[in-house]
Amino acid sequence: MDNLKIERVWQDSNLLELKVSAKSKYIKVTQVCYVQNEDLQTIGKNIQDFSFNFNKKCYVEFGEKSGNRTPAFSLEFLPADKTGNILIEVDMEIDDNDEGRHRSCFYIQSEIGLVERFGKSLIQMTRSKVDEINLNI
Repeated sequence: MDNLKIERVWQDSNLLELKVSAKSKYIKVTQVCYVQNEDLQTIGKNIQDFSFNFNKKCYVEFGEKSGNRTPAFSLEFLPADKTGNILIEVDMEIDDNDEGRHRSCFYIQSEIGLVERFGKSLIQMTRSKVDEINLNI
């Protein structure tokens, strides 16, 4: 089953260290990334907003994929089909070199209601209310 799992590893007043695991029927990738509390709240809100206006794409980036040399990843939520199913393009760094040149890009599937819950959970994570989030479980 496709899934995206985000676990809080560590948190101080402004920064979270996250362990991110994404899997599809073809691949499973895990990485660590760092994100500011405020940025994670914005990402959660953008994902929630998408769940109410799912006819357009929604792109969110955890960390910075260019310039900054801490691992980062992105999600692009594609418009929902007529039954509410959504494809999400996951772009994760493979941390096997100092330049971050290797990445893995693949799709996972979800549905509108689960995406909305995922966005809410990201916001709750910044408030220390949850330590682990699963998109499809």
